[in-house]
Amino acid sequence: MKTIKTSVPFSTKYPIVDVEISNDISSNWDSSKGEISVAGFLVDNEITQFLLINKSKLGEFRNQINDFLSTVTEKQLYAFNIKMETGCFEKLLSKSLVFREIKPKNFRAKGFNKDYCFGYLIKQDIISKDFIWFEDPLKGNGRLCMNCWSAGEFEKVRLHNVCCLLKEAKILQHKDFLEKQLSPFFKEDGWLKDGVSLPPL
Repeated sequence: MKTIKTSVPFSTKYPIVDVEISNDISSNWDSSKGEISVAGFLVDNEITQFLLINKSKLGEFRNQINDFLSTVTEKQLYAFNIKMETGCFEKLLSKSLVFREIKPKNFRAKGFNKDYCFGYLIKQDIISKDFIWFEDPLKGNGRLCMNCWSAGEFEKVRLHNVCCLLKEAKILQHKDFLEKQLSPFFKEDGWLKDGVSLPPL
């Protein structure tokens, strides 16, 4: 069990939450079975991360997260994909947390993810490509977290989580811009229009 705080050079309006898990749920993507290994919170200008390095400390891990959440309950929590965070926290805390979604509208397409949204903002010169001052050790691939965690490469997973939170903060800040720019490519049901591809990055 470890808690790490990291200052960031900007401030967020709303708390942003992102988790990494240590088990594989890809067979049916049932997030209620996700076992949180890193719970990251970006509040104001500080990231607070809780790392469950030893599962024997699960009770302490749960209590510290509950205590932290009690300090931000007056604020609306945000997550990029609310299904993931909602299910994982419900398993850990045995209660439901309410999140609002960062992901623009209900857009659905192969390759439309956090990294695409962040990359689009960079391409449109909304943010600098140097906004994140270090390289994600996992290159944006969250599926690598499980293997890294089991191999004891905790710092790689933690830094990946920091990158996720930083990206999500800027996507939320510029969500209206993304929706306005990308809406013409999508149908009302959220899927890409027939014969249309996402704008290249």
